Amino acid sequence: MKILLFCKNTDANTKALQIAVEQAKAFDASVQMVSCISDKPGVPTEVTEKAAKKAEKKMLEYTLDIFDPAGIACTSEVIVTATIIGEQIVKYAERIDADTIIMSIEKRSKIGKMVFGSNSQIIILEAPCKVVTIA
Repeated sequence: MKILLFCKNTDANTKALQIAVEQAKAFDASVQMVSCISDKPGVPTEVTEKAAKKAEKKMLEYTLDIFDPAGIACTSEVIVTATIIGEQIVKYAERIDADTIIMSIEKRSKIGKMVFGSNSQIIILEAPCKVVTIA
């Protein structure tokens, strides 16, 4: 079994990590952590690279501090994309044949989702597997 853990910089991410560990232990699963960095037009390359390195460092900490001690196979990857992050996560889940996606979500009003879009909504509706969300 493969668990895709979508890592975001939210307080709920800690809860998502805990759920990923519990699920991996219960189902003898491996965990693939992924973080997406938006490569927005006009943003200097150095800023995007700095964000990607920060994400890589954080996921390495998670691997060393949480998954390795628990005996859970874990790999990580940072995706830098100019496209919609939600779509990238769905494609990534398809590519690795994930059985479950675990991710934290941000609570937004209906108007907020309509105006700003929602990567979480895209993932929930289009994922090729079950999705576990943590608020």
